[in-house]
Amino acid sequence: ATFGAAGAAWLFSKETFIKEDSFLSFGKLRASYGTTGSDQVGDYQFLDTYTTSGSAYNGIVGMDPTRLFNPNFSWEINRKLEIALETGFFHDRLFFTAAGYRNRSSNQLVGIPLPATTGFSSVSANLDAVVENSGLEFTLRTINFSNPNFKWSTNFNITVARNRLVSFPGLEGSTYSNRYVIGRPTTIAKTYQFNGVNPSTGIYEFEDVNKDGIISIEDRQTVVDLTPKYYGGLQNTIQYKRLQLDFLFQFVKQQNYDYSSYVPGGSFTNQPKDMIHAWNNQGDIMPYQINTSGQNSAAVNAYYNYSDSNAGIVDASYIRLKNISLSYDLPLETVKGVLCRLSLQGQNLLTFTPYKNGDPEFRFSGYLPPLQIFTAGVQLTF
Repeated sequence: ATFGAAGAAWLFSKETFIKEDSFLSFGKLRASYGTTGSDQVGDYQFLDTYTTSGSAYNGIVGMDPTRLFNPNFSWEINRKLEIALETGFFHDRLFFTAAGYRNRSSNQLVGIPLPATTGFSSVSANLDAVVENSGLEFTLRTINFSNPNFKWSTNFNITVARNRLVSFPGLEGSTYSNRYVIGRPTTIAKTYQFNGVNPSTGIYEFEDVNKDGIISIEDRQTVVDLTPKYYGGLQNTIQYKRLQLDFLFQFVKQQNYDYSSYVPGGSFTNQPKDMIHAWNNQGDIMPYQINTSGQNSAAVNAYYNYSDSNAGIVDASYIRLKNISLSYDLPLETVKGVLCRLSLQGQNLLTFTPYKNGDPEFRFSGYLPPLQIFTAGVQLTF
């Protein structure tokens, strides 16, 4: 067994615990716990600093404040726990790893928002909150075939990750009250509850949670979790004599915001084709409200509320052929000591997803989705 300052690992050798002909060829149990700190926000962030204003008054150049003094500034603290089991079977032709972890972060270094009357938008400070990240990670490596002419191996991994806000003293009275909920992930979105299109007016309707007769930020109480439920990849390597094929699929199970352009009918930007299914006449049962040139203020306001409602969050799961590579080693028996490999590679070739309006990984306008890239090459080794 081997031991460290913040962890331990036990490696059971075949000679002492496992018979020579056992199906189990490798076994390792490891665990670790440690505490780390971080101050990666720049130097002297606790000091109040000034700069010259560049203007003179009575012959004296003034000073402008550039940072507020914070005497309670300290390190961020991370406590990390991990337990893992590694096992190999049948002379490691099948290798399986399972790991569980829990990381707790406290005293986070953030920019805490301030009222505009202070002259600063935020101050660098420690947030009195505890955030927990935990999860399970599984990997499986198999050697499916192995002989001098044909080899095939597979690697599979999947991660189930969770995040939650453990504690936040004074959350309800803080500037984060409309963003976080104790016991829920920090990646949640507080949204309006969408109730559909009013068939009489053709306007989007939402749940009036506090029953005050108006739709305001206080009605954004429907919580949607945007943390991926799980993600992973599947990679294969197939080799036949001098020819080798590698390909990788990645997958993510998640929800995300749908693409949202400007008000339909009120701008000259491209609109999703689904906008043809908008409300037109009284009594219509349609998924989208009436289009407007921007003069219908009720429709404009309802559209922006729609973008902040749970109707604007859709299934953005996907499976993507991330990488594929084909290579061939040319036989150069007549030239000693020289190797030549021809290769052809492709990236982001196929994506399978229910997400309709753009790419599920990069949904924001103004950003390119993952580009399809093809590469051909010749590698000479002397």
